[in-house]
Amino acid sequence: MKPLTSVAITVVVLILIGAVAFRTTSEGNDNGTVTVVHWTTGHLLRTGSGLRLLEQMAKEFNTADHRTSDGRDVKVEVYYQSGAFQAPELISRVTRGVALDEELPSPTLVTPSASHWLVNVNREVGSEVVDLSDTESRSIARTYVGIVTSREMATCLGWPARQIGYADIIALRDDPRGWSAYPCASATWGQKPLLAFTDPTQSDTGRAVLLTLYAMATDKDPEDLTIDDVHSDQAVSYVEHFQSLVDHYMVNTSVVNTKVHQGPRFGHFFIMPEDNLIHLKDGTETAYIDGVEQDAPPLERSMVMIYPAEGSLLRENCACLVKAPWVTPEQVEGYEQWVKFLREDDQQRSFMEAGFRPGTNLSTTGSKLADPKYGLNLATPERVLHAERVDPVVAKAIDDEWQHVKRPAIVTVVADRSGSMEGQKIREAKDGLTRLFSSLAQTNQVGFISFSDNISQLVEIAPLQDVRYTLTDAADAMRTSGGTALYSAVQRGIEMSDSAPGPEGAIRAVIVLTDGKANQGVRLDNILKLSSRQEEPVTECSGFEKDTTCRTPSGNIPLSDVLGASLYKQTTHSIQVFFVGFGEADIQIGRILAEATGAEYHGATEKDLAEILEVLGKYF
Repeated sequence: MKPLTSVAITVVVLILIGAVAFRTTSEGNDNGTVTVVHWTTGHLLRTGSGLRLLEQMAKEFNTADHRTSDGRDVKVEVYYQSGAFQAPELISRVTRGVALDEELPSPTLVTPSASHWLVNVNREVGSEVVDLSDTESRSIARTYVGIVTSREMATCLGWPARQIGYADIIALRDDPRGWSAYPCASATWGQKPLLAFTDPTQSDTGRAVLLTLYAMATDKDPEDLTIDDVHSDQAVSYVEHFQSLVDHYMVNTSVVNTKVHQGPRFGHFFIMPEDNLIHLKDGTETAYIDGVEQDAPPLERSMVMIYPAEGSLLRENCACLVKAPWVTPEQVEGYEQWVKFLREDDQQRSFMEAGFRPGTNLSTTGSKLADPKYGLNLATPERVLHAERVDPVVAKAIDDEWQHVKRPAIVTVVADRSGSMEGQKIREAKDGLTRLFSSLAQTNQVGFISFSDNISQLVEIAPLQDVRYTLTDAADAMRTSGGTALYSAVQRGIEMSDSAPGPEGAIRAVIVLTDGKANQGVRLDNILKLSSRQEEPVTECSGFEKDTTCRTPSGNIPLSDVLGASLYKQTTHSIQVFFVGFGEADIQIGRILAEATGAEYHGATEKDLAEILEVLGKYF
């Protein structure tokens, strides 16, 4: 049989696409109705006053009389899809006729927070699948990305009298004195400055910042970057140096929100969009509270948005038309009516109430945006950066370089195999550990220990690519028995991550998985220095299951009043201890461990344990 010609291949692909198109359009066009399918990110679907913003607008649009030129009703359906995953979903549907998420109908229009993801689609397909000709004129809401910090920290750095940028934070981190170099700094902040940065493979903000870091490094506008710039010593050095600010990577907005809510011991500078700050202040964001993702209370601390001297990223939230075989002329008509509706003053005011700048020229006077409590500056930033204008080939090169410029990690995984883990718990733990090892970056070094009464399984730290199967075999070999020498195992994990040879500046961490409370081995106060919420030293605290109180000079206090200050023994490197507790695990112990080391803690159920461990792997 002769190979298929390119024409034949095209015909096959179009037939497949037609099948998808028929399903996604004909189902919504019964009784003469034209259905416009709109994919959007969570930023435009936030819940306020019990309503999801864009869905409420669609409800209002659908109750009005919107018709095509041939008289058919136009209805809008809104679906969530993250900006990072809109691109691969579109590419798969156009090139292979295959929906990666079969429950998601094919879109008429898409709205990532920033259109740099959509550039990937047109590049990969080799044609204009998404119309990016004038995204700003089809913006339905705008926001700028900047650096959020507490008002007192910003003031201490000289804001607002002088413009502050990434260079100031890098200089602060490079100074061995850290915050102690500033007489205005508070000892409660900690000495080392902490920057929250989201994973650019998962996050709109993270990828946009990564793309524009190369522009900052070479003092160019993003659209002027070349392949040579990406590989230049100047750019690579700058990007790697910037990564040294990051204690670990954050996979989503909820993790960043958590750091903000936990206070200055957990983070100082947060790269985020303006609308995120507004929702934090209003209490309409999610965060991990006591280790569980939930609605966070309104943020009481005074925070401000710094618009970096190097430039602020624009997120235009474009209503971008999809030019694919499944989009009919009638749907294009409906799309135009929907976008016109979204840009009308009433809807634009609703976007402003939700923390966005208008996509039109509507005045912001008197809006929530202008309220000083949110710490915004509504003047257009002096320099605006457009990540979507980076040449597609250059953007691909930057994406490919990420694993080489990101901060490497040395991680020890500590897993409980005590008797209480018997049955479904140990099976879920093994599945989760396998997924964790798979999600860690290949450039990392990883070790593993399991414990009950003592440490029984040990894989010495080595490059992940060399020990991946050894790690999964060791996890699979875990058998349950004995008690819970939790702190002895944590101490051993800290020693392993601290002593392992590795590149300078590597993230060094311990990930702890347990379902119970410590009942033997070393005590909590043998591995951590502790204080109380009343700012007294904690003189005694076993952290054991049958000893639930700790001692201070003033008397006994519960674990909930204990704060983790630092590791008890000085280490050569900074070590973070991440805690995942499920079953009978005491989440307060997780909080104290994470607090003492600037890490995070999570509560889990057997049902979501594997997923949480998999996500945790993306922190490094």
